[in-house]
Amino acid sequence: MPLNSDTSHPSPHGTILLVDDDPDIRSLARTFLVHEGYRVFTSGDAERATRVFRSAPQIDLLITDLYLPERSGMQLAQDLKALRQDLPILMISGGFLDPAHRDQLQHQGWRFLAKPFSLPELLATVHLILGSFVVEEVSSVANR
Repeated sequence: MPLNSDTSHPSPHGTILLVDDDPDIRSLARTFLVHEGYRVFTSGDAERATRVFRSAPQIDLLITDLYLPERSGMQLAQDLKALRQDLPILMISGGFLDPAHRDQLQHQGWRFLAKPFSLPELLATVHLILGSFVVEEVSSVANR
């Protein structure tokens, strides 16, 4: 599977590494985020995501599913944070988030978004994390 990104230059909005083993969620979220001006790399597993991260150090945000095959999204996030401590993390999951995981997310300062989420919710959360949250943008997206 080739490296999956839509532009060869940095995006003015930021670069995101999106990791989810569900190809439909990955494709839909990627398409939406690219349409909104983000550069997006995708992966269906933690091993490939780590390779992508090492080859694309300009990544501004990791969005990862909590439950991935082989290695969890939590483990992936910890591994990538070890490589770059200032990397923001958005954990997503449609599964049960036990209290230990919730406490760990809060302790780390990571954000969580429960599936199913709307695309405007995803965009608002990404804007908030990357510091470019503008109320008008969220309102216009929500009214589309």
